[in-house]
Amino acid sequence: MIDFLNQFFNSPVMQDALPPALLIAFITASMSIMVVAHRLSFLTVGVSHASLAGLGLAVALSLPLLPTAAATAIAIALLLAVLPNRQGINEDAGTGMLFAGSMALGVVLISSTSRNEVDLFGLLFGNILTVSPDDMQWIMGGSILVVFSIILWAKSWWSMAFDMITAKASGIATSRLRLILHGMIGLTVVMCVKLAGIVLTTGLLVLPAACAWFWGRSMFNLWWLSLSFSLVGTLGGLMWSYQYDWPSGAAIILMLCVLFTISWAASWLQQQYQKSR
Repeated sequence: MIDFLNQFFNSPVMQDALPPALLIAFITASMSIMVVAHRLSFLTVGVSHASLAGLGLAVALSLPLLPTAAATAIAIALLLAVLPNRQGINEDAGTGMLFAGSMALGVVLISSTSRNEVDLFGLLFGNILTVSPDDMQWIMGGSILVVFSIILWAKSWWSMAFDMITAKASGIATSRLRLILHGMIGLTVVMCVKLAGIVLTTGLLVLPAACAWFWGRSMFNLWWLSLSFSLVGTLGGLMWSYQYDWPSGAAIILMLCVLFTISWAASWLQQQYQKSR
C-alpha cells in the first residue's frame, strides 16, 4: 500500500492531474449543497448536456473550448431561470426542451468537423489528464468567481431554499439571487467537464451533498461534510483510475456512489440502533 501511494503521488501524470481535480472537487462540493437544497439536480443534467452546443460552437468556429462552453451553459441556465416565470412553461419541461435542442445542435456541429479535431470520449466522460495550462488558468478564474459568490450570497441562497416567501419578506432580492445561483451552477458545470465529462458532471454536483445530507443539519456542517466526501471521492477515484487504468471521470463518480451507499447504510444502522435502545 505504501509503495502504491508513493508511486501514485510521485507519478508525473498525477502531479499534473491532482491540482485541477482537487480544485474542481472543492468547488463542486461547495455548490453541491445549494443544488440539493434548491432541488436543482435536473437543472445540472440539462445544463451539462446543453453545454455540448457550446463545445460544438467552439470546435466549429475554432474558439476557446471552455470559455465558449461556459458562456453557453450560463446563458442556458439563466434562460431556464426566466422561462417558467415569463412564459408559464414548467421548469422541467423547459429544461427538457433546451437539453434536447442544445445537445442536438452540439452533435450536428461536432459531427461536421474532422474527427481528429475532437476527443468526443473526453468531452462526454472527462479526462483530467488533458487539462492544459490555459485550461487551468480558466478553471482558477472560474473558481474565484464561484467562491466569491458563495461568500456573498450563501446565507441568502440557504434561506431561499427552505422558505422563499419568508426570504422575500425579509428583504432578500430572491429573483436576482436566483438568477445568480443559476449562472454560478452553469459556470460550475462547465468547470467539471474536464474532470467528469458532460454525461457524468451531475454526479459531482449532487453526490457530495447527498452523502452529507444523512449527517449534517446546518449549512456549515453540510458544507464541510460535502467537501470531505468530494475530496475523498476524487482522490479515491483517481487512485482507482491509476491502479486499474480506468477512465478518471467514471472512476471518481463510481467512488462517490460507493461513499453514498456507505453513508446511507451507516445512517440506517444508526437509526435502527437508536430505535432499539
